[in-house]
Amino acid sequence: MIEQPVQVRSSARYLFLRYWLPVIFCGILIVSLSSIPFRIRHAPFPYYDKVFHFFEYGLFAGLWYRALGRTTRLPERGWWWPGVITILICTLFGVGDELYQKFTPYRSSDIYDLAADASGALAAVILSFARELGRRV
Repeated sequence: MIEQPVQVRSSARYLFLRYWLPVIFCGILIVSLSSIPFRIRHAPFPYYDKVFHFFEYGLFAGLWYRALGRTTRLPERGWWWPGVITILICTLFGVGDELYQKFTPYRSSDIYDLAADASGALAAVILSFARELGRRV
């Protein structure tokens, strides 16, 4: 009897669909939301936009960290490399997003939004580090 080879789930297509497609989708979503020209007359609560930026970039960073950690050789260089690269990429993406909003009607660029973006990315990476350490113990 001839055995069929077991299909390995680490094909390039599988890795792309599982890890990189969500990163791309989230990036497109962020840019799409930044493209909407609108003004908020009454904020639901103080600093709601900073909270939104924090969680938006926290999700984006979590997806980047997962994709870099599972599909690249960065973890072989050190367990912290995917986190460092994730924070840099998300912060630079935030800079680009804020510059883009500067030229979008009824939108503005704000350094505090960028700080919320970077803080959300940092928090997501710290949570990911803690999760990884919990698995190792």
